[in-house]
Amino acid sequence: MSNKVVLALGADIKSRFLLAKLGCLHFGPDMGDLSIAKNYEFFKSEVRRFIKSGGQAPDVISCDLHPGFFSTRFAKELKSRYETSKLKAVQHHHAHIASVLYEHMIRRPVIGVSFDGTGFGTDGNFWGGEFLLVRGSRFKRLAHLKYRMMPGGEKVVYEPWRMALSIVGEKGIDIIRGVKKADKELVLSAIKKGINSPLSSSAGRLFDAAAALLGVCRFASYEAEGPIRLEKMCLADVSDFYEVPFSKRSSQGCNLIDTDAIFEGMMKDLKRGRSRRFIATRFHNSMVEIIVSVTKRLSKRLRIKDVVLSGGVFQNNYLKPRIMGRLKALGLNIFMNDITPANDLNISTGQYYVSCGTSKG
Repeated sequence: MSNKVVLALGADIKSRFLLAKLGCLHFGPDMGDLSIAKNYEFFKSEVRRFIKSGGQAPDVISCDLHPGFFSTRFAKELKSRYETSKLKAVQHHHAHIASVLYEHMIRRPVIGVSFDGTGFGTDGNFWGGEFLLVRGSRFKRLAHLKYRMMPGGEKVVYEPWRMALSIVGEKGIDIIRGVKKADKELVLSAIKKGINSPLSSSAGRLFDAAAALLGVCRFASYEAEGPIRLEKMCLADVSDFYEVPFSKRSSQGCNLIDTDAIFEGMMKDLKRGRSRRFIATRFHNSMVEIIVSVTKRLSKRLRIKDVVLSGGVFQNNYLKPRIMGRLKALGLNIFMNDITPANDLNISTGQYYVSCGTSKG
């Protein structure tokens, strides 16, 4: 694919880097979370070892767009050491889609659907519910989930109740149990004042919020505990979903998907005493409906039949077959990760693909 020596450093959680030489990809070990000091030190030592064994400085050092990532910081350190190397920052969700393009050797334009926990966006907000037009090394954001405040920033990952409160507001004071009222009021105050509450279009954060609202997981002991528990509640014979409007436009001209109706519907179902398993299933079905409906509209508008799905949400075994089945029934060609997982372990592959400058169609 390319004669360039490319070092792609991947993401910070589920971290895995690669060194490409003469078109062959040599992967480092899975590093886990680089915010853990011993993992980061091992990561740096392994990267240095790979560069040394390769016998030459990288032509390109590729990293995530997030300026605060440990892997991004290290990329800048390496750039200062290897002055002839080019530094290439790749947007997280572009990398997810590009990893699939590499695996399937796709050169034509695709509609990329990237749903995951979080990734730094080109507008400075955190993305994670994205519909992209991808042409190799270029991409355009076509649609995204409505931005939500993340009160406490990354705290929402292990305290999903914060995300639920961010979405349902004061109505959640009585519904979200197991959390001190004073803490909920403090978070609501922070949201109103915009204190330490960055914006996110993340699909993963919606799953967190739904899990907290249903009492499945208000405090998480590991990443994605809420979504995992929520998935296990789903009923195979329920096809109901919450209606979602798709016609709104964001300030950037993208299609904006307002998911307020989903959570309003969940609140109503809770008040009616509907089964929590039924509500969890309706929530999942609504996410299926969003992906299928938006993809269908974009495909018709752009006259593109090739659709790429990537990101951690597509590891959900309830969502995945239903989304794929519906999209295939529309006559669309669906591509997903076959070699690497759909999660952040594929980011370095996507960074490599984008850094090679592939752009056709």
